[in-house]
Amino acid sequence: MLYKSTKSRTGMLVPLIGVILIACENKPEKPAAAPTSINVDDARLPVDILIAQEEELHHDETAIGTMMPYREVSIVGELPQKIIHVAFQDGSYVEQGAILYILNDTDIRARLNQIGAELELAKLNKERLQNLLKTETIKQQEYDEALMRFRSLTAQRELLRVELAKTVIRAPFSGKIGISKVHVGGYVIPGVALVTLQDQISLKINFSISERHLPLINNGTKVRFTTVLSAEQLEATVLATEPGLDASGRSLEVQARVDNSNRKFRPGMSAKIHFGSSDKGAKGVKIPTEALMPGDGGYNAFVIADGKAKPVAVTIGNRTEAEAVITAGLSTGDSIIVSNMLRIGDGTPVKAIIPTK
Repeated sequence: MLYKSTKSRTGMLVPLIGVILIACENKPEKPAAAPTSINVDDARLPVDILIAQEEELHHDETAIGTMMPYREVSIVGELPQKIIHVAFQDGSYVEQGAILYILNDTDIRARLNQIGAELELAKLNKERLQNLLKTETIKQQEYDEALMRFRSLTAQRELLRVELAKTVIRAPFSGKIGISKVHVGGYVIPGVALVTLQDQISLKINFSISERHLPLINNGTKVRFTTVLSAEQLEATVLATEPGLDASGRSLEVQARVDNSNRKFRPGMSAKIHFGSSDKGAKGVKIPTEALMPGDGGYNAFVIADGKAKPVAVTIGNRTEAEAVITAGLSTGDSIIVSNMLRIGDGTPVKAIIPTK
């Protein structure tokens, strides 16, 4: 009896095991988690990024200028006379009021003596007629004519004295005299330059700036400059600017003054002007220019937010061909997209790749 019972149970167990095995074979397998993660990453657009780092700006603009004398004049004669004396050495320094040329004054002095004699006679005649007029011996007209004669000769004498003074040509201010174009015996033609006089104790530097730099330059602004003589940066002070811009180049003419008491510089030399293009303490983020995209009324940069590209309006403080300085719109730590710019838009899923240095 025991044998039969065991056999019966075994017979029932075998079909049950078969049913379980069939059910296990038909049960669908669960997908692995790892492949799903890989497919999501592959769907994101890989982009190079730059981590924004705000820093203090020390950007300089440059301009090429020309040194000019603080004052310059061409010495000319006013009388057509011969030169009888040149009172300076070419290239020397002369003081204000110093005699430069003396012209022939013989004929002027002779005329002055003649007028002097006539004036003395006219004075005596005027006084005599004045006494006669008091006694009504002569008419008023005779006395008036004598008075006018006296006054006319007096005026002629003053005119000759003025002409006589013009025969001595003096320096109008202190400065360096050039090379004389005329010599003793030469004939002075009124208005034709005889020599050049320059005040070189101070020099002026004339240069132009772009219209976008107008707020940076005002009267009294300090600028730095270098010359071909030395790379040392020296200081000049802006004296004046033209009232308007040059319409052809949209530039402003600026004039700065530099001390030249050591006479190190000469008019006509070139000068490279340096001036800051950012306010003191101003900060900004430097990014490649290819990271900029045109936007509504300006430019945008794309940053990564929650794994997606997000456009941000930015303010450009300064820009070169390779780099732009962003003064507003970006902050330290922002992930700025710098590649695949034509394939991204607002909300594009992206995968950040930090370039290896």
